[in-house]
Amino acid sequence: MPIQRSLTVSNEARPGRCNVGIGVALRRSVSLCLSLHVGLVLLLALLSGCNALPSPPRLPDLPFLQLRTESDESAPTLQLFFPDEGTVTEALRIQIVSWAEDKEIQVNLSTSSSYNQELVDRLSGEDPPDLVVVTGFLFPDLAAQGLLAPAEEILPDPTGYPPRLVAAFTRPGEKSDLRYCLPREVRTLALVYDSEGLAAAGRSPPNSWESLREVSIGQTDLERNRFGFIEAPDLSRWLPFLYGAGGTIIDETGGFTLESPAAAVAMDWYIQIFRDNFAGHAGESNNEWAGEVLAKGKGALTIEGNWVAPYFENEFPDFHYGVAPIPSGPAGLNTSVAFTSCYAVSAASTRKIDALELAALLNSPDVLRTLPNNGGWIPARNELREEWKTHFPRLAPFADAVPTALVWQFPPGFDTFLNSFNRSMVQLFAANIEAADFFAELQELGETLQETAAETGPTPNTTQTSSP
Repeated sequence: MPIQRSLTVSNEARPGRCNVGIGVALRRSVSLCLSLHVGLVLLLALLSGCNALPSPPRLPDLPFLQLRTESDESAPTLQLFFPDEGTVTEALRIQIVSWAEDKEIQVNLSTSSSYNQELVDRLSGEDPPDLVVVTGFLFPDLAAQGLLAPAEEILPDPTGYPPRLVAAFTRPGEKSDLRYCLPREVRTLALVYDSEGLAAAGRSPPNSWESLREVSIGQTDLERNRFGFIEAPDLSRWLPFLYGAGGTIIDETGGFTLESPAAAVAMDWYIQIFRDNFAGHAGESNNEWAGEVLAKGKGALTIEGNWVAPYFENEFPDFHYGVAPIPSGPAGLNTSVAFTSCYAVSAASTRKIDALELAALLNSPDVLRTLPNNGGWIPARNELREEWKTHFPRLAPFADAVPTALVWQFPPGFDTFLNSFNRSMVQLFAANIEAADFFAELQELGETLQETAAETGPTPNTTQTSSP
């Protein structure tokens, strides 16, 4: 008999605890509510990159880094505001100290464990920081509000980066596109699986939707409360299925295309395997996210990011897992989702040149090679990404997905859409609504948000949500 099921979904719909500062707090209230009755307990979904992740290790807050010289006492302090990235931040701090001493300038470095909640307030406040870390998801909103400074002529040549990551931090200008910053790191989604469980059943990692369902059926054991496939009512985890069916949220012309045959096919597969009891979610086994479910033997396969590597190493060192490309959909595509960030300069900064110089240093190959890396983040530069694969060969599918992955990014103001999508998807899992009604309401919401954005500002860069 089917077991008792319940779902929850978070107010935040972006990855954030899974990455180095990826994710952003939703700051707007929902302006257009879907008339759906929420009859289930909400599943803790992604944060940037990833509400479905456990909290990162907490370290003491870094003290202000104050470097003063007699020759430059009156110069304004270069203010830096970064996320608390643990050992990575400590390594960056060493580089900043050395650079500031050579430049004979004063630098203040502050960090926060609730970084994304504070970033917008600081940038729009009376004393904004000069240099900050901005996620691909938050960038469109900050740029549209005029809080970030373009840096087209000062940025290094972008040819060594994946074009889609570069485009994530680019906006249309009056005469040409404006580049604000270059990506510093990236994480992607791939198929993560219980290697011992699949080996015992004589199965290879599935490479298509059909084989994914077959393996999930064989790995499901309801008596042990074990599901073959672990999924979440979350847009970021469903997007690879939409892309695999040849669909998209926003097409190359900027049109909203959620209400499409491809979306219907992708959602039908995603929801049906759950309703058939061959897929479950983390809450059904009293766990926080899919990685924990797999490590405890309550699941066999899931779509997750490379942040699973440090998590498994720290929390479940004896768990044997494998990583494979996302299974291809009916359109023959297995496009992943990329979560990325960059060092950006405040539009109000009086030290833009120094800030950009420091950003270029921190994003240079020499510095990036010195930063601690446990597999949880991938350097954005192509050459360093290839080096990363040699250090983490088991995680290669994450790196291989980068060139074709679509960045986790939407136009300004779309946090409302994200909230509504995730909350309404809960109803689909519970069979309280039908997919056609789900897509119709969200299509209307998306078009309304686009109209509002068009009335208040220029058309945003939509490269990351165009067709795969």
